[in-house]
Parts: sequence; C-alpha cells; structure tokens
Amino acid sequence: MKRILNNSYILTAACAICLGIASCTKGFEDLNKSPDKPDAQSLSIPGLFNGIAKNVADVGFNENTLFVALLYDQANQQAVQGVDAPVVNYSSGLWSTYYPILLNYKKLTALINANPGKENYSNVKYMADILMASKTLRMLDCYGDIPYSAAGQSTSGSDYFRPTYDAQSDVYKSVMADLKAAANGIKTNDATQISISNYDSFLGNDYQAWIRFANALRLRYAVRLYNKEQALATETITEILGGNKPLPGNQDLAALSKNNFGLWPSNLNPKIVFGDRIWYSFREGSVTKMRMSSNVWDQMSANNNTDGSGIFDPRCRIWFMTNNADKWVPQPQNHSSPDGGQPYPGSKTRPAIGTDAANLYAAFNIQLVSDETTYPYIIISEADVYFLKAEIYQRGMGVAKDIAAAKAAYEAGIKSSVNFWYAYTGLAPWGNRPVQPSPADLTAFLNNSKVAYNGANDADALKKIATQAWLATMWEPVEAWSIVRRTGLTPKDPTYTPAKPQVYKLPYPDDERINNYANWTKAINGVTSPDDQLKTKVYWMP
Repeated sequence: MKRILNNSYILTAACAICLGIASCTKGFEDLNKSPDKPDAQSLSIPGLFNGIAKNVADVGFNENTLFVALLYDQANQQAVQGVDAPVVNYSSGLWSTYYPILLNYKKLTALINANPGKENYSNVKYMADILMASKTLRMLDCYGDIPYSAAGQSTSGSDYFRPTYDAQSDVYKSVMADLKAAANGIKTNDATQISISNYDSFLGNDYQAWIRFANALRLRYAVRLYNKEQALATETITEILGGNKPLPGNQDLAALSKNNFGLWPSNLNPKIVFGDRIWYSFREGSVTKMRMSSNVWDQMSANNNTDGSGIFDPRCRIWFMTNNADKWVPQPQNHSSPDGGQPYPGSKTRPAIGTDAANLYAAFNIQLVSDETTYPYIIISEADVYFLKAEIYQRGMGVAKDIAAAKAAYEAGIKSSVNFWYAYTGLAPWGNRPVQPSPADLTAFLNNSKVAYNGANDADALKKIATQAWLATMWEPVEAWSIVRRTGLTPKDPTYTPAKPQVYKLPYPDDERINNYANWTKAINGVTSPDDQLKTKVYWMP
C-alpha cells in the first residue's frame, strides 16, 4: 500500500511545488515553470493555479481504494465487494491531498495580492477560489470539522504547525460566500484580465463555464444545507433560479467537459496518464472483487432475465459487463452467494468468454476501470444539477412548488446522464461500444414503472429523484454517499447488514492524533475509535 503524507501541519515549501501527491517529480516537472522562463522552476501564479486545478478531483490510489472498499458496498449499496478490506487504512487519502492544495492556494493568493497589478488577476483569483471551495466542501462532507482558517500556513513558522479545527457550519457558510463572490465577480469581457492560457487545465479559461461551475456548487450546497441553514439556502436558490443565473443545462455534447465539471485527463497540460489511480484500485489485491449488486440491478432491469432482455436503463451496458458465461447475473447485495472469482485481471482486457469459469457475476465494465486517458473524475455533472432542480421544485425550496417543472428537470437529468455516458464512450479508446439508445428507447425508460414521475405524490416523487440522482452518481461515490446520508431515500437491500452499518463520516487520520493531539481531542468530542467516528453525523445530516 502506498504511503502518502497526511499531516495537516507538516507541509514544506517543496509541497508548494509538487503538491505532495505521490512524489515531487512524477508528472509535475513542467507544472510550475514560469511562463517567461520556461526552463526555470518557480512558484508562479499560473504554475500554482495549474497545480491546484490538476489535483482538485479525488484521483489518488487511497481515495479510490476507500471508495471500492467502503462506499460502494457498505454505505451506498451500489455494488458488492467480496473482500473485507481494512478501510480505515485508506481513510486519510482525501485529507492527504487537501492540505498541500490549501497551502498552494494560500501561496497563490499571497502572490496575487502582492502583485502591483493584482486587479488584473481577479478572474484568476476567483477561479482559484472556486477550485478551493470545491475541495473544501468535499472535505467537510467527509470529515466534518477540519483545520481550515489556521491551516496551510506551515511555511510561516512553527506557530502554524498544529492548526485548530474550525466548526463545519462556519466553514460551509464561509465557502458559500466565496462561491457567491466568485460567481458574481468573474468578468467575462474585460480585456484587462490576465489570461493564464493553457495553465488552466480545468476549464481552459472559459469564464462562462467557471461561472456555471460556481453556481452548480452553490445550488448543490443550498439543497444540502437547506434544513440547517434555511435562510442562506433560500437566498441562494432564489438568486440562482429566480435570477436565471448561468447553470449547466443545455445538454451540449460538444462541450462535455464545460458542463460536467471535473478532472478530464484530455484537458491536462502537461498530460498525465493516471495509470495507478482508478484502475489500480480495481486490481489491488485487497479490493478486487467488486461486482454489480442486485440492489442496482433492480433499478436498471425489469426482471432477472440473464440475457439482459429486461434491461431498461441504457447506462447498464456501459457501467457493467456480463459474467464469464456472458450472462447478466448480479451478485446479491447481502453477500449470500459464492465468492465468484476475480473479475479484474492484471491485463486491461477481460478474459475471453468461457475461459474463466470462476467468474460468476456481472462486474464493473473493465473498459471503464482501465481507462487511464479519457475517464473523467466528475465533481458535479449537468445531470446532478437537473436532479437538484427537480427536488427544489418538488419541495418548493426557495421557489414556489411546481410539479411540472420538477418533472421536466427530473426527466432532463435522466436524459443528460444517459447522453453523457454514451458521449464519453465515443471519446474513450473502447472496443465494442454499446449502441446509442434511440429517442424511443429513452421514452420507454422514462415511462418504466420504476422511473415514471408522479409529482402529485410527494413521497414517490422525492424517492424517485433520490434514486435517479444516486444512480447518476454511480461514478461519483462521495456524492452518492452524500445523497444516501442526506435523503435516506436511496434503495437498500433490507436483508443486508453491512460490516459497518453506519458510515456517516470518515475518521480523522491517525497522524492527527499523534501530532495535533490537543486540537484532535477537541474535534473528536470523546469518540476516539476510528470505527466509532464513522458513526458521527456531519452537520447537514438529519
């Protein structure tokens, strides 16, 4: 297992250059070259920005292993994992990558503020604010209280080596204010704004896309915080939807990465092949038996016909693959079945049908899990935004209740998700691509009894919104986990009792206990066991 620096306080100046992700050289040699001195390593504004952009998504080995070992099977029930992995060993991955990024962000803002022409860098600053907000919100969702205001300043002296933890409620509100300022502050037609050109590996200096990204995040967290911070949430929803603020929502497949926000390897500069990321997690010896679950199969197929004739959700044939006998046989979510062999061999192609008799169940599509050049690590998608709007209109959150608008947004979310994944396969180096569903196929999907929307029945409508939002985030496991925790409406197998039945947050890394003990002690509130920390609810949970 890889060892990654995971202290929030011991961050050296070297981390400000390399971000401390896997090594200080791998893949980042050109990241911080000064644009006017291409051969000189420097802490430049463009270089620091690009370093943050390229590491804002959850792409590390530890992160993906945690998702496979804990979230997919036990928390989200979107898959069955046949190996009981020591999940706490991997729970520090998100923590490890966050604090070097926070350090770089603070260095970046200091450089901008010290620049005589800092007003010409306001767009760059707002873009960095949005990236940092995205990463910080994810940390709060996963860990609860975190070191924030006093963190990321270790290069300023030993007084900052052991930062205090901020209350998650305070950080949520602070970050929401940052997002609002950024969304409303970015200048789209101002020639005085300095462009960092191809140093923006995230959205390629498309300022309109940056505004859409900020507003999408604001809408997500307005819904998430609604029951705790109703005034703030209502104000945000009213401003964005009532004011018709820019959001992803045009289903523009030609601009896939500009409306489905995340880390797209094809946009990176310089290019990095993520050969040890998601694929490595699927073939790592301790976590390599993840299968399609009966829980998910029940939401994608009308029956258990092994020939797939009951499949009504077109994404099923992209996300999953058949077993050794070329049959659609899900593994029971409750694990009441034989082990079923090893579906992900060392190579990036599946064994020929009929050659691996031990492989009994449908598994995740090996073409997806082994895609190192095209697979996007999505933070928030266009489909995600549609499902947020569907819930907002169905519940009347900050706007008048409108079941017709809720139905339209719900169906647009489903179509957007399907279109996204089929567009992705057209970009990816796949063989045997599934056939694009026809308009009639999509209509049949929307009219299926498990999917059809009935806004007159609030309980049924909200359950279907949660279910389809949960399915759409199949490859956004932390977001799926947030939907599970917030709504309590996602499908679950009533016969399944997970090894860790309450997964509400991640435990703090052990290095915090050892090296930041006084502040860690206050944060845990007497809950010392990592397994017990899993049972502690984050701020917005009911």
